[in-house]
Amino acid sequence: MSLYTVQQTLFRLKKDKPFSATFKELGAAALATLDLSEQERDAVANGDLAGLYRMGVHPLLLAPYARLMGIARPRYQELLAPLAGLQRLKS
Repeated sequence: MSLYTVQQTLFRLKKDKPFSATFKELGAAALATLDLSEQERDAVANGDLAGLYRMGVHPLLLAPYARLMGIARPRYQELLAPLAGLQRLKS
């Protein structure tokens, strides 16, 4: 598991419009060339905010990613609320 690569991917989805468009069109297939584990790839492709948070992804990267995935702010807060105070993995 590479937290750095996961966070770099989320940042790239936010900043790199062509990559973001490809991701929206192809989903997980757009992530195939990245050095992500199957678990990481699935979490990113499926909008698994809780799973990404548990992996250690910083919340400041999760918010724009949630918007990209079409997750409204109330739902974003609902998904992360049970994780408040949870120790995240760090690698």
